[in-house]
Amino acid sequence: MRIREKTLTILFVLSLVMNVFLLAAVLVPGNGIPAPLPGPGETGTPPAATMAALPAGRDAGAGGTASMQAPVTLQKVEIAGIGPFAANRVVEEGAMVNVSVEVVPGKGRVLVQTTPLMGIVFQDAANHAVDLAADRSRTDLTRSDIIFSIQSPDEVSEIDGPSAGALMTALLLSVLEGFELNESVTVTGTIDEDGNIGPVGGILEKAEAAAASGKTLLVLPAKNNNVVERREEARVFGGLRIARQRPVVVDTRAYVKEHFGIRVEYADTLDDFLADVRVPAAAP
Repeated sequence: MRIREKTLTILFVLSLVMNVFLLAAVLVPGNGIPAPLPGPGETGTPPAATMAALPAGRDAGAGGTASMQAPVTLQKVEIAGIGPFAANRVVEEGAMVNVSVEVVPGKGRVLVQTTPLMGIVFQDAANHAVDLAADRSRTDLTRSDIIFSIQSPDEVSEIDGPSAGALMTALLLSVLEGFELNESVTVTGTIDEDGNIGPVGGILEKAEAAAASGKTLLVLPAKNNNVVERREEARVFGGLRIARQRPVVVDTRAYVKEHFGIRVEYADTLDDFLADVRVPAAAP
């Protein structure tokens, strides 16, 4: 009887030891081996994740946003005539869109919002604008993402072309270098790797849209200093009036001022471009 009691006591003690061991194995993280204690001068709190650095600029280590309204041309198909003589014709109209850029922590990506849809040429212009702005501002953007987006009227379903290249460069520079953009100004023009501003199409349509939106200055590439105006000429032959449109080359600045009431300035380089779009620094 005493031997049986001793055996039960031993089994009880072994069971208690096993339960304590199992409880310790559950509570200790990892493979069951306790983590080492902190050394001198150390804390038991693990280091926090390091946030990717943002580009230097007006506020080092912080990103930013910038936006500007820009003119674009829309192509619409209209039906001319009636019955069997009806024909389709393409008509160009001007419209204003809001182009914006945002700099956020990331992986050096150039992102383009896809509503409305963006074409390949537009995306290429966005990448080119980022390279040019980073080089000019001496800013490392490898740990930042650059996000371009466009807000447009409902009738704009897709935007493509390089004509916003200069604008996107100016927008990004305004964030990286910390200057403000003049809201009364709108711009259009391509830009190359050397910062030269190139010509675009649809100047008169863009000028009309800019004036209708309340802009007072339109900055154009210097090579767009002339535009083609189509003037109607009519002749009468035996009671039959025949009209035709004759193309006439006119001075862009004078034409836009007379017909739309806004000023035009020309830009050859990015420096010329920035001089017109940025708000002048306040006098000391």
